[in-house]
Amino acid sequence: MTQPDTHSLNIAIIGSGLAGCLAARILREQHTVTIYEREPRNTETGAAINLGPNAVQVLDSVGFDRVRACSIPVTRCITYNRKGENVGETDVDYATEYGADWLFHHRADLRDELLRLATAPSEELGLKGRPANVVYGTRVVGGDVEEGRLRLDNGEEVKADLVVAADGIRSTMRGLVVGEDAYITAQPAGTSAFRFTMTREKVIEIVGGVPDILDSSKPASMVGMYAFDPTERRAVMYACRNYEILNFAVIVPDSMLKALPEDSWSAPGDRDEMVSLFADYPEWMLAYFRAAENVKLWQLREQDPLPTYIRGRTVLVGDAAHAMTPHQGQGGNQAIEDGEGFRLFLGDHVTRDNVPSLLVDFDRVRRPRASRIQRNTSQTMGRYSEKEVHQFRRLNWTYPGIWEGLRRVRAGEELIQWGDGEARRERPAVASQL
Repeated sequence: MTQPDTHSLNIAIIGSGLAGCLAARILREQHTVTIYEREPRNTETGAAINLGPNAVQVLDSVGFDRVRACSIPVTRCITYNRKGENVGETDVDYATEYGADWLFHHRADLRDELLRLATAPSEELGLKGRPANVVYGTRVVGGDVEEGRLRLDNGEEVKADLVVAADGIRSTMRGLVVGEDAYITAQPAGTSAFRFTMTREKVIEIVGGVPDILDSSKPASMVGMYAFDPTERRAVMYACRNYEILNFAVIVPDSMLKALPEDSWSAPGDRDEMVSLFADYPEWMLAYFRAAENVKLWQLREQDPLPTYIRGRTVLVGDAAHAMTPHQGQGGNQAIEDGEGFRLFLGDHVTRDNVPSLLVDFDRVRRPRASRIQRNTSQTMGRYSEKEVHQFRRLNWTYPGIWEGLRRVRAGEELIQWGDGEARRERPAVASQL
C-alpha cells in the first residue's frame, strides 16, 4: 500500500493574476495546486507593464520564455519637461548593474506566459509534480482563514492546507486575514491615469516614419514627460509586444477631471478631456493624444501598509496585500517577489502542521519589503526634477530572494544591503530618505 506523501500539500490559490500564477509555478513542483479564477475564461485586462531586475531574476530562474512573452529589454530612460526639453537621459546595462534586465511587456503576454508556467505539462517544462488546475468562473465569497476553508459562490466548500489569496485590489480575503475594517478597501490615491495603446502602423502614420521608440535597432527606451509642477501631470510611453505596440500612461490629479472614473481598468476615458489637460505640452506629444482610440481612465488606488499578510493557513499576496500606485512601477514587481516567496514551501521540511510557521517566515521578509516600497511610492507622487523620478530605483531593483532574505532577517541584518554584488557599489544620494 502506497503511503501518503506528508510533504505534499493541497493548496488553493485565489486568482490567476501575476502573483497567483507565479505562486502556482513554484508550488506545483511539490504540491497539488488549484487556482480559483472568478472570470469565466482566460482573460487579462490592462495595457503594458515593466518588470525590473528584481522580478526578472526570479522569472529567469523558473523557465520564463521571453520569446513567448514578447519581452523587450530596456536600457535607456529619457525624461522631458512639459516644454519638450530633454532634462535627463541615462543609458544603463541593467543586467550588469543589477544582475538582470529591465523588461517591457504587454500585460496579457506576460500573464499568458506565467499561466503557461503554472499549467503546462510537467514534461514540457522539465519539472517534477503536476500542473496546477485552473477552475474558471468560480468566485471565492468567504471562508475560514485559520482552518484553510473557502466558500465558493456555487455553495461548495473547499478545504486546503494552504490558501494563497491573490484576489486583487478588491480582495475578499483581506478583511478576513487582517480583521480590521480600515484595511478592507484600498483608497483613492488622488490621481487617475488615462490608458491607451497604439499600433506600430498608427504611430508611423502620425510621425511620418518609425520613431526611435519603436526602432528595434536602437536601444529600447522608456520616455517620460513630466510637468514638474504641483499638478503632478505626466505622460509615460514605451514599446511592448516586440515593438508592435506603443503603450501610454497619462496621469492627472483627480481634482482636474470633470468626473471621477470608476475604480476599474476598463472605465471609458474622454480623449478630448485628456488633450485639454495637457494643452501646454508640446505638439509632438499631443499628436499622439489626439489620435488615441479606446482610451480608458483608471482611478489609482493605494492600500496603507497592512499589519499582517497572514492568518492561520492563509496569506495575502499581490494587490490583495500591498496595492500601490504605478508611480514607481513596482506593483507587478512586488507580485513576482511574492510568488518567489513560496520557495519556502519546497523541501522535506514542509508538512501540513508547520504551514502556519512557514507563513510567519514569509511575512517576516515580504511584508516589511513591500510596505517600504508602498510608503516610498506614496511619498514620491509629486516630482519636480529628473533625479526624483528615479530616486528609489536602486532600492526597488535590489532583492536577494526569500531564502537569503530570511537568513538576513533572522541575523538582524538589513534585507537590502547596498554592497550586494559588484553592481551595488554606490549608495544613492537619497539613501537617507529610504
